[in-house]
Amino acid sequence: MNNIDNPTFSDNFNNTKNIIPFRGIIFIVFSAILFGTTGTTQALAPEGISSATIGCLRLIIGGPALLFFTSIFSKTNPLKFRPPLVPTIIAACGVVMFQLCFFDAVARTGVALGTIVAICIAPVFAGLLGAIFNKERLTLSWAIASLLAISGCVILGTAGGGGSIKIDIVGIFLAAGAGFGYAVSLVGSKKVIASDRSPAIGIAIILCVGALLVTPKIMTEDLTKVMTPEGLFVVIYLGLIATAAPYLLLATGLSTVPVSHTSIIMLAEPLTGCLLGVLLLGEKFTFTLAVGSILIFCGLVVISIGGYKNQS
Repeated sequence: MNNIDNPTFSDNFNNTKNIIPFRGIIFIVFSAILFGTTGTTQALAPEGISSATIGCLRLIIGGPALLFFTSIFSKTNPLKFRPPLVPTIIAACGVVMFQLCFFDAVARTGVALGTIVAICIAPVFAGLLGAIFNKERLTLSWAIASLLAISGCVILGTAGGGGSIKIDIVGIFLAAGAGFGYAVSLVGSKKVIASDRSPAIGIAIILCVGALLVTPKIMTEDLTKVMTPEGLFVVIYLGLIATAAPYLLLATGLSTVPVSHTSIIMLAEPLTGCLLGVLLLGEKFTFTLAVGSILIFCGLVVISIGGYKNQS
């Protein structure tokens, strides 16, 4: 019981039972739902705000906000937190890569395809990187859930999002780059979290390092459109609700759930994006969209049940 409530790095990856608390899965699901609002939020942003500006400001606002809130509510003093240097920098670079590539990909291909390609390819990279660097075992439940969820993502991509998808080769490669950056950030974050029992502070520091990395970039961007009520709402929402809050949930879940499983559970993100497209952007909920959504949901159920059985 103590190992389940207070897991250590070696418990999660060297224990043959591969203990995965179900509550960690729930935290990651809710994290994915909040992350899934980013594409729609960008689509509702005022014209003239570049994708680079949105990605940079999301980190600049979200990183310090997460660090502030975790400093207040956490029992750990962030000044005493000593994360490993190399994994922190690697994770921060992965976060930056995702931000810059993802929002540019969405601008080129549309919300649906950009989100689906980025998040769909992430489990492949994350599973391989987790197996190589974190010695994670790629279980049968992981393979089945990957097949179901990724198939669902592909079907969602063919659904066309109401005809809004644009096939742009550069955009596709940028989305794939975002998926790789996402996987790198998960693997690096896992190392940082494993070094201490304050996962939220570890993630907050990673985001703050990422914010420092993109500060020179934001100083070259035109912020005129950002300084409007609509622009401020978009960047503040992305920074607080779609960054600080979900990363707090992700940090809590990631401390007990393997990266290979986490990346699959996070496929709830494109599912959320598609549902928001139907509800807010006027996209039609077609039969194809329904099939893709059901497959993703089935993948989430498989990975959740598999983790829960391993726990018992």
